[in-house]
Amino acid sequence: KPPRPLLQFKATCHFLSAPRASVATIDMSFVTTNDGVRLHYKSYGKHGPVVILIHGWSGSSEYFTLNVDALAKKCRVVAYDLRFHGKSDKPPHGFHVARLAADLHDLISSTWIAPAKPSLLGTSLGCAVIWSYVELYGQDKLSKLIFVDQAPSQWKMPDWPHCSKGIYDSASLANIQHAVLDMDAFADGNADCCLSKPPAPEVMELLKHETLICDPVHLGALMADHASKDWRPLLPRISLPCLNLYGTESGCFPAAGCEAVTSLIGSNCRSVAFEGCNHWLYLEEPDRFNELVANFLHELVR
Repeated sequence: KPPRPLLQFKATCHFLSAPRASVATIDMSFVTTNDGVRLHYKSYGKHGPVVILIHGWSGSSEYFTLNVDALAKKCRVVAYDLRFHGKSDKPPHGFHVARLAADLHDLISSTWIAPAKPSLLGTSLGCAVIWSYVELYGQDKLSKLIFVDQAPSQWKMPDWPHCSKGIYDSASLANIQHAVLDMDAFADGNADCCLSKPPAPEVMELLKHETLICDPVHLGALMADHASKDWRPLLPRISLPCLNLYGTESGCFPAAGCEAVTSLIGSNCRSVAFEGCNHWLYLEEPDRFNELVANFLHELVR
């Protein structure tokens, strides 16, 4: 049976988000994937290179609330909600990083984005989505890649000591799957783990609200697939220009784990360490983050 057609639904509106100082005109849309799941995405900006922002586990596109307006001054920005997150559908299937990569492929190929040859920016789980996309669909339809605070593998292995600080084996995975059953407490604890320099209270409230939208069973199943993946064999195959950003005080990964991404990819990837920052460094030092990302996207490829 052939997959159902991809559908799009659009509604242009003026959107006011309390944590942002200005009102930005955005295009709010939905795209339906080849397995019938509606993904919610928003487009910002009118000119410049196109970049797709991919949030992390238990977050949403709203986690980029301190980034999209600034980036949209120089770029065309697309921020979407992964399945199981935000305003996207939350089906009882598809708990695999590869399915998230297929969703990204559907988003790109069925919208105006494809001809623009977008760059991809992933935070945490979003990095794994990019790596899976490259493995499944190649790199020829992309421009640049940006990774934010993610090691090539979360799992602790004999040849890989730079694993996640919190989810690195079957026992620690079971612990987080149990922890998310109390979503209110988990949301608070997750923010404490991922932020050393908390943003304004209204931003913190938004982050918690977005986490509470998720289903804890879905989160547990998705993390089981994500945490055990090892992307080290893939990374040397990436030939696109890459920027690797990480926090030196990340509550999720040791700096050596994140730096390994650059080492494995090679000379086409460069690292920038955010001293004193945590896993959500793009919320802790948004001005620096936004400037680095915009400048990288505008750099000419040699």
